[in-house]
Amino acid sequence: MSGQNLAQNVASLAIVDYEALVNKDAAEIQKLVHAGQTVGMFYLDLRGARTRAIFDDMPIIFKTGNEFFNLPQDSVEKTESLRTGEERGYHPSKGFEYYEIPRDEFERGNWDLPPTFQSQEERIRRTMRTFNEAIQTVLAELCASVGINIPELSDDFTIPSDTALKLVFKPPIHDAGKVINASHTDFGLATLLWYDEETTQVPVYDEKGGQTEVWQTVPVVEGSVLINVADELAAKSRGGLHSTVHRVVAPPGPKRVRNGILYLFRPYS
Repeated sequence: MSGQNLAQNVASLAIVDYEALVNKDAAEIQKLVHAGQTVGMFYLDLRGARTRAIFDDMPIIFKTGNEFFNLPQDSVEKTESLRTGEERGYHPSKGFEYYEIPRDEFERGNWDLPPTFQSQEERIRRTMRTFNEAIQTVLAELCASVGINIPELSDDFTIPSDTALKLVFKPPIHDAGKVINASHTDFGLATLLWYDEETTQVPVYDEKGGQTEVWQTVPVVEGSVLINVADELAAKSRGGLHSTVHRVVAPPGPKRVRNGILYLFRPYS
């Protein structure tokens, strides 16, 4: 592949500095607003003083997650963590496994982590709060830009919602480039994705705004998480904010275990 074609197949997304956003930097807010109203997907740089602890916590949370997911399927921890009929808790499937921690129950002290995770409870709590504060800051500016006010900005974890931190484990079964999750948009208000491999792709659109069959890879940007506007927020903004079409593919290279953490910010019930 030529250098020109390679460049055309890599998405170029805005990188928004979280510290500047918190400090109400006008240029940074404008960068965020433009991204939310056009592509609907952008990076949030978390290397500032408020959020840098996450870079120590995340590798340990990933390691702990691997210890849990590598337990036998009939282990007590996994069987007791299964939640039939709801997303929270442990869920196995053919292509991946995940463990979802509901924010409202966890913050109220009503959620018991499996024993493997219990030693890292404080890191998990700190990570959840960091992601929640980041999403709240981002959405406050995006909502202000389109003149809407959503009740979730009150940030009251005593009100039930499906907001959650999700740890995802993908075993080494997919060849490079294999589409794992087909083209879709996300349910909810916004999604925050922490990842260290190139697994997300976005479509290329033609001059009339039509989606083509060409996809661009979303690269990893050191020190940043990927955020995208989701369906509920786009609907509340009457289309002023854009819910991003994207898909998930296996990254380049040999088959290997892959990990990810998502923060799913969802409406109050």
